[in-house]
Amino acid sequence: MSFDFEAFVKKYYVHPETIAFFLARAAENPKPYYDVGVEEARRTSLEVCTKYSGPDNFDGTETEVIIPSPEVPEGLPSSVYRPKACDNLEAPPIVVYFHGGGNTVGSRKSHEATCKAIASQVPCIFVNVEYRLSPEHKYPANLDDTVVAVTWVAANKTAVGGTSSSKLGVSGDSAGARLAAVACHEIKQGIDFEVLVYPSVGGGPWPSMQEFEEGPVLAKPTYEWFLAQYGVPESEYGSARASVILNKDFSYLPPTLIIVADLDPLRDGCYAYHEKLKEAGVKVELKTIKGVPHAFWNLPGAFPETCGEAYNVTVDFIRRCSGMH
Repeated sequence: MSFDFEAFVKKYYVHPETIAFFLARAAENPKPYYDVGVEEARRTSLEVCTKYSGPDNFDGTETEVIIPSPEVPEGLPSSVYRPKACDNLEAPPIVVYFHGGGNTVGSRKSHEATCKAIASQVPCIFVNVEYRLSPEHKYPANLDDTVVAVTWVAANKTAVGGTSSSKLGVSGDSAGARLAAVACHEIKQGIDFEVLVYPSVGGGPWPSMQEFEEGPVLAKPTYEWFLAQYGVPESEYGSARASVILNKDFSYLPPTLIIVADLDPLRDGCYAYHEKLKEAGVKVELKTIKGVPHAFWNLPGAFPETCGEAYNVTVDFIRRCSGMH
């Protein structure tokens, strides 16, 4: 491990699921992404996500839509998960989802277990978008993809199995949560709610980034490696596109749920973003999952209890925002 695991467990409350996951990963002796390069990082990321995704009990249809994009001639392939239970709803809600992975790793496949689990429990339709990754496509390519995808789904709800009356939400985790947050700022109209899971909001430096710079999961060298792949130009460092917390106005944002991992360098940025929305009068809720690290969200096979806690809060929020309670 890149940090002192025993000292860490003595210092913090670490959930038993987190301890078991750390020990399992240590036995696999993984190399950090910055030592293996982009292609190997993507491969190992998907391997871990697949190994710890848990059982697939999804009962519904999984189809693919190609979202047309002016910048991507072949379009943005997206997986649509529509539970059978949506047949009983007059206007099933729709969630457009953006996976995490530091803008560099991750895919539809790495996050499908989480999307399917939440879609089943609401029930609602998830559109899981395959956006462009860095370093092949540097900043702001994936932001452009996000705006295109959400705008298209908003205008084509029936094409993904909803109706014109379906409530529309956006969601994502980590870098994907930042994409979802930026989309809400840039589109402004037609988004009914957002669920941001440990979003990377920029700004700072936050105390938690120093507190957890040796890990777990998102240690400082890994974080810096992701930033280097993404390639935000220096001229953009102070822009709201690069750092969503630097927006001047938050008042028009939809009802928002922010889920925070307790043992995460991004934690304090999440808290600061929550305060910005609260001060602006946005209906915002925050839930901190205790004793878990960054990236627990899409590993329900390793974190059944804590993912269950986070998913239940998310399901309840989507249902309330969609008028299902």
